[in-house]
Amino acid sequence: KILLEKRKNYQALLIGKTEIFEFYNKLLNTGLSFRKITGLSSIEFSESIIPVYDVFDRLSVDVVPGTPSVSGASAAMEAVKTAAKLALDKKISAVVTAPICKKGINQAGYHFKGHTDYLAHLTNTKNYVMMLVGGGLRVSLATIHIPLKDLWSNLTMESLYEVICITNRYIKLFGVKKPKIALCGVNPHAGEEGLLGNEEKQILKPAMQTARADKINVTGIYPSDTVYWEILKNNTADAVVAMYHDQGLIPVKTLAFDCSVNVTLGLPIIRTSPDHGTAFAIAGKNKANEKSMKTAVKTAVQLVCNMDKF
Repeated sequence: KILLEKRKNYQALLIGKTEIFEFYNKLLNTGLSFRKITGLSSIEFSESIIPVYDVFDRLSVDVVPGTPSVSGASAAMEAVKTAAKLALDKKISAVVTAPICKKGINQAGYHFKGHTDYLAHLTNTKNYVMMLVGGGLRVSLATIHIPLKDLWSNLTMESLYEVICITNRYIKLFGVKKPKIALCGVNPHAGEEGLLGNEEKQILKPAMQTARADKINVTGIYPSDTVYWEILKNNTADAVVAMYHDQGLIPVKTLAFDCSVNVTLGLPIIRTSPDHGTAFAIAGKNKANEKSMKTAVKTAVQLVCNMDKF
């Protein structure tokens, strides 16, 4: 349904195994039609038939709803690889990825923590940022998928400064002309002047001051339990930089659980993704909520349309 809605700004192309799409198409009795293609020159867009750029011909996938498989994980990563190449070659304008099973892709031999790491590898990108968008918030993460105990071995003044810079630059794709960025503290009450931790003084403040010297409008350091409320009430910032995964995702998912979006900043291609997991428990049962995927598609279109302002 997402792909067949009236489109003004884009044409949708599925990338993956045609047999998987056809399996679920028959199971769910959607009434959709797919056309397998092996090259972009053979695409014929229509309102009733969805083109599928088929990948990994030598791989046969056994589809069992709700059951992850190594072959399925391999097909998913091959689809991501194909999409990245098409985007790098300017054959497509943006990539919208569906959820993957992180354990599955590692079992299949892809030793990455998820799409984002793999896309950074494929595009030879050293510095990139995960931004969550939803509920009126845009939140960049200074660290991503690491155990909390490893935070201070991964968060440095230099790495935080880089996240601020990338956020400041790429948020302009959302149509923000003069970005205002709020820096979130990491300790309770943003350290309470060192009483509850010195990391704000030792790491966060130097990164903020360096960014300000580069004429980036970044303010803070704000307690994480109040910064989001302040932004929503008084529109004090266009984006927040949070220090770790849950500090950024909890407010976004609380406000927009079924329609939040993950945007990867810093890549040479536009990439968005729904902000949820694979939901194996409801696979093939026609219970999945499509709102986050729809929003991810719409967000990708928005970013593409703003490229001329970037």
